[in-house]
Amino acid sequence: MKFHLSDKKLLFIFILISTILRLFSFFPSVLDHDESTYMIIGRDILNGKSLYTDVTDTKPVGIFLFYALLEFLFGDSIFLKRLVFAIIVGITAYLISGVSKKMFGNTRVAFASGLIYIIYTSTWTLHGRSPNTELLFNLTTISTLLLFLNPRKSNFFLGGLITGIGFIIKYLVLFDLAAFMLFFFIIDILNNRKVIRDISFWYRYVLAGTGFLIPFGLVNIWFWLFGNYDAFYFITFELPSNYGSNPSLSRYITMLVDFTAKFLPVSFMFYYVIFKREKPVTVRQGYFFLLWIIFILVAIYLPGREFSHYTVQLMLPFSLVAGIFFHPDFTTDRITSKIFSRKTGWALLIGGTLIIQAITFDNEIVDPDYPREIAGLIEESLKPGEQIFVSNYEHVIYYLLDLNTPTRFVHSVLLFSDYHKAFNINAAQEVQRIIAQKPAFIVVERKNELVEKLIKENYRLIRKFRNNEIKLYKRN
Repeated sequence: MKFHLSDKKLLFIFILISTILRLFSFFPSVLDHDESTYMIIGRDILNGKSLYTDVTDTKPVGIFLFYALLEFLFGDSIFLKRLVFAIIVGITAYLISGVSKKMFGNTRVAFASGLIYIIYTSTWTLHGRSPNTELLFNLTTISTLLLFLNPRKSNFFLGGLITGIGFIIKYLVLFDLAAFMLFFFIIDILNNRKVIRDISFWYRYVLAGTGFLIPFGLVNIWFWLFGNYDAFYFITFELPSNYGSNPSLSRYITMLVDFTAKFLPVSFMFYYVIFKREKPVTVRQGYFFLLWIIFILVAIYLPGREFSHYTVQLMLPFSLVAGIFFHPDFTTDRITSKIFSRKTGWALLIGGTLIIQAITFDNEIVDPDYPREIAGLIEESLKPGEQIFVSNYEHVIYYLLDLNTPTRFVHSVLLFSDYHKAFNINAAQEVQRIIAQKPAFIVVERKNELVEKLIKENYRLIRKFRNNEIKLYKRN
């Protein structure tokens, strides 16, 4: 897709809309605790620490390398890091519009699909507003699809390479690539069954697979040559089976219903297009979206953890399908036509946007930023060389104070939930080891019997926050 002047304008418009809708989310210290982990580990990698040995988490290496790059470029500015994700969302929307135009040949549908993706990812904190891995690998997925729609051999290699980069950000992107490869393979066979005997037929699939394997192969070689490969091997190949839980169909369905309800206007458009018999979509396009969505549904079911941000992966095909609702050849019933007419449609969009912005302004600007407040209070009396322990609260406090974490398990949930079993560690012993280092301050959220029992004699409570749920202790 060449960048003509109109393309540049469209790209700018999408980035601008994304930035405006996500603007208030640039300011809070915490939107999602996963982001705090990425920032801390990205900073520590830049400072020479080894991933998975000095600091560790359950995620692949790609997300931490990306945050190390952001740390290098922007320092400790959380605002600028979130701005980068707004730009990523805008670019992804632009590429979605490119895919839509390639598939359906209509600029209005293309614009609608891109705009729908921005609305999807910029409305609810845990459904894409918070920076997370899905926003990054969705960019690689849609880039790959756009390349595959122009099926040159070089495009298949490049598409595989880009998806391979997405794979080292989060492994679930493999399901997107599998859906694409399977579909194009079936179509090629249906077009000419004899082509399977031609060795040149296999070139582009081999090239795509080769490109896909390169980033992951390089990561393995890097850890083998320069890092602790045993730690990398454990996180990559053994931990997923420990970390996952038994999938629950009822919880899974509840997650999907929740996703549908939170985006009801867009969900209505999506299902209206799906169940409408006559639509400007070829049979093959219909099967493509069906196959893609099924693969993603399997991908977000298998881990057995119904996290809201998993649904961000669905937003790519859903945006493309929902955009068809605005095709000039797509007819709707009389009532739907009135509700979604140009006049009422724009009114609903603007009204909904204003409501969302008002809610997020209240949640993200008006509400107290307790992690910053606590960090500021600690900073007033923290002496050089002293350490703190943020036990079961927002570990972004380490980042705000530019302090090392007293444990390699950066994400607090790894010690204060059943997740510690996945790492085969004794969480109680690790907490005791940390407190034995005599941190100057300890932060506790709600009731934490383990920590509060260990610090009872040597620490005093100096401040409570958020209706007494958060407690800050100082060593006597």
